[in-house]
Amino acid sequence: MKRFILGTLALLVTLLFAFYMEGGNPLDLLLPSPLIIVVCVPIFSVLAVWSLKDWGKAWKDAFAKKGAPNAPASTAVSSAKLWDFYEKACYIAGIVGFILGLNIIFQNKGGLDGEVLHPLAVDCVAPILAIFLAMVARILKARVDTQA
Repeated sequence: MKRFILGTLALLVTLLFAFYMEGGNPLDLLLPSPLIIVVCVPIFSVLAVWSLKDWGKAWKDAFAKKGAPNAPASTAVSSAKLWDFYEKACYIAGIVGFILGLNIIFQNKGGLDGEVLHPLAVDCVAPILAIFLAMVARILKARVDTQA
């Protein structure tokens, strides 16, 4: 569990630092609408297929200790499928968020002042967040796979 938390935090800090180093504002990555789309769409997609109990088992399986007497061999396959589905749903949510952002940019003719590049740059936040969450899902799936 420590390795997962530290690794995920290191991924996030690396992303934020590189973004900041190039002159970006790290707070742009926390815009509410892309965050809501990228976080909620994959979760609701998973819950449309699996139950909340299955979601909890997938988290439990991802953090089970290898070789423990209560190792999750029976649920590991289902949990791996859940994490695989969640990863794909993250990618799709990033694309959907990006397309919705483009729709808003084009409806507003690039914004109030007609500038297109800044809104387009901000629109790229959804795919970036989606890729980050998909990477976390892939890590969780790999953790489950090592238990099987």
